[in-house]
Amino acid sequence: MPSPSVINSTLPKSVSFSRGKQSRQVVRKYALPYLLLSPTVILLIAFLAVPFFSLFYYGVHKTDLQGVSTYTGLNNFILLINEARFIQNLQATLLYLVGVLTLSLPLAYFAASLISSNMKGVGVLRTIFLIPWVLAPVVTALLFKTMLDPTSGPITMLLKWIFGQPVYLTLSPEGARLVIILHSAWRSFPFEMLLIAAGITSIPVELYEAARVDGANSWKQFRYITLPLTRVQLFSAVLMISVWTIQDAEGVYALTQGGPGYATEVTGVRLFKEAFLYFNISLASSIGIALIVLSIIVMSVYLRILGRGEAA
Repeated sequence: MPSPSVINSTLPKSVSFSRGKQSRQVVRKYALPYLLLSPTVILLIAFLAVPFFSLFYYGVHKTDLQGVSTYTGLNNFILLINEARFIQNLQATLLYLVGVLTLSLPLAYFAASLISSNMKGVGVLRTIFLIPWVLAPVVTALLFKTMLDPTSGPITMLLKWIFGQPVYLTLSPEGARLVIILHSAWRSFPFEMLLIAAGITSIPVELYEAARVDGANSWKQFRYITLPLTRVQLFSAVLMISVWTIQDAEGVYALTQGGPGYATEVTGVRLFKEAFLYFNISLASSIGIALIVLSIIVMSVYLRILGRGEAA
């Protein structure tokens, strides 16, 4: 039996060239997509995977100020679960989340209806509505703080004129919670507005015309046409805002630093304090993992509700 080298030497050059060309084409066809995706994959690994594994590493270790780490297993998580302060942090976070969604969603629907209409000045309105979204959270928080200044804040002076005595919102637990909810709802509604407006503009005008012919008022048109047909956009907005609100720390810390007491110390603020004020990296990492788990739970609940609605 002749050897492969003998067989290859007896093949015409055109056949060898054709096989080489086909091999290069196969490599190009299957390898090129991976080569094009590789920069994105590398960036994802660098900015997501590496920090996550570092977070998990510090979460199961106790690290002192000299950088010496001691393996502690799940001890940090057990301490968190049994800590009254952390339970209060979770309660503050959930109250914060519910308050933000309750205020921002109706405002987003109202604003989306305005910018989706044919009224004059829609472009100006859209620009005004988007201002809170494009500004940094710290900037908007400082704006709120200035307006609530105990001595010269316009809101403080207005409340004093209405009630006849000074009202300092940020000094009481209820007032401080209201302030951070108002601030976050004001910042969140432009994003929700854009998503909902995209859904409204995709609704056929004939549906509203037929509803008006049947005698449906504005509320019934919203309830039976706008709301059901923008359901996907609504759930997308709720999902994104929920995850962002659960992880929020900048705006709340700039406004109240988590006070008075622990009234507004949401989990994001607690994480910031443990990491950058108390230098308790291990506990901060455990709180970070708890935030990730909480975000995953919220996402799973919303996606399941959305899936059931689509199946129905």
